[in-house]
Parts: sequence; C-alpha cells; structure tokens
Amino acid sequence: MRTDIAPNQLTLAGLSLCAVSGLLLGLEKPIPAGMVLLLGGIFDALDGALARQITKVTPFGGFVDSISDHYGDFAIYLGLVYYGLEAADRAVVLLTVVAMFGSLVGSQIRSRAAMLGLDTKDVGIFTRAERVIVLTVGLCTGWITVGLAILALGNNASALQRLGHIVARRASFDSSSRAGERRHIVPSRYRPLRRGQSCK
Repeated sequence: MRTDIAPNQLTLAGLSLCAVSGLLLGLEKPIPAGMVLLLGGIFDALDGALARQITKVTPFGGFVDSISDHYGDFAIYLGLVYYGLEAADRAVVLLTVVAMFGSLVGSQIRSRAAMLGLDTKDVGIFTRAERVIVLTVGLCTGWITVGLAILALGNNASALQRLGHIVARRASFDSSSRAGERRHIVPSRYRPLRRGQSCK
C-alpha cells in the first residue's frame, strides 16, 4: 500500500482536533466538542493502523503518538474543568480531576512496567478508545456528569488492574533477576589476585 500520508501526520491531526474539542468545551459547546473529539479519536486509531500497513512502525512514531495522546487528553480535561467552573458545576470539576488522575497514574504504571520488561498496554477495562467513546456520548447527550463518573471510575480501575498485573508477576520477575545475578558471580578461585596475595 502506497500513500502520501504519513502516520505522524494523522497523529498530529488527532492532537489538533483534541485541542479544538477542548476549546469548544471552554466556549460551552459540548455537542460540537464531542463530535470533534470523536473525529480526533478516529485519527488517533488510524495512525497506528496506517504505520503497520505501510510497515513504518518506528520507536519515534510510538513516542510521538504517546506524547500527542497525553497533550490531547490534557486539552480535553482542561476544557472540561473550565466548562465546569463556568457552569458552577463542582461535580464536573471534581470528576474531571479524578479521571485525569487515573489516566496519568495508569500511564505512569505502564511506563515503569516497561522498564521491568512487562507490557501492560492491553491490561485494563478502559483503553483510549473506550475513554473517547464514553466522553463523546456524555457530551453529545448532555449527560456530562454521568460520562465523567464512568470515565473517572474506568480510568482508576484500569490503573489498579495494571498495578495488580505487575504485582502478580513480581515473583517470577524477582526470581529471574536473582538468577541473573547468580550467573554473574565469579567463583573466588577464578577471581584475580590482589597485590601481595599469593596463590595457594
């Protein structure tokens, strides 16, 4: 498959749409914000699929995608907080902060798990796709508080699922680490002699 569109272009387009969605929320236009958010989510899903299709999956592409996702999420959460403050709706503000916390913790757990050689990408009931769908439905139907409550619960539940996944595999990881340490221990009879030490 040949195309003039690069995966990173789709990634940046999705980020731009998320920023527009956050701006629309700040202008108290939740329905257009939800529609733009859904379009941004589609772009975000297509960039990885395109990269795999044209065999251009690169570590840098994954890095750009991850950073763009975080900035896009921040734009949406910031717009929701501003919307809640303008509407004097404390529940929207509180639930947005809780949802954002769960999203950040989940990403941090995934990042630290990768350093241990554990992949938690598919662990958790809420991925980015589910977050976009729930939030889009909430914005377009006017059930913003309900959507945010589901989002806050799902984000934090997913973070805890990832944490439990790592803890459950801690024993095997620790045992492999100890085995690696034992392999690197040099028996005393093969160690180099120190100055003044004789060989017996």
